[in-house]
Amino acid sequence: MSDHLKLVVSNGSCADLAAPRAGRSRSKLLDRYRLRMISAELWAAYLRQHFRNPEDVAAHFEVRCSTAWNWWGAVSRPSADKVMLALLEDDGFAPWLHAAVQCAQRGAA
Repeated sequence: MSDHLKLVVSNGSCADLAAPRAGRSRSKLLDRYRLRMISAELWAAYLRQHFRNPEDVAAHFEVRCSTAWNWWGAVSRPSADKVMLALLEDDGFAPWLHAAVQCAQRGAA
């Protein structure tokens, strides 16, 4: 395990996290198809706000420069491990993503 990443595991119950809120199904809360379609755009927006250029993105996420340029231009979206890195290393990523998705959902309505 890396010295830079600390994983904390809880053996407590996650039942309250798994339950949909307010009696609505998850599919009603979130348009999963739309999220999939805009995920590359959301990732590109995050990268542009938090990194100076694609070269910095490539260095930070340890990907090829061509991959970083594809992300920067919203040509492709990252794999789950790269999103998890952003989530674990940047305390502002989850709130940023939540706000961006909410904005996109309102824009689609």
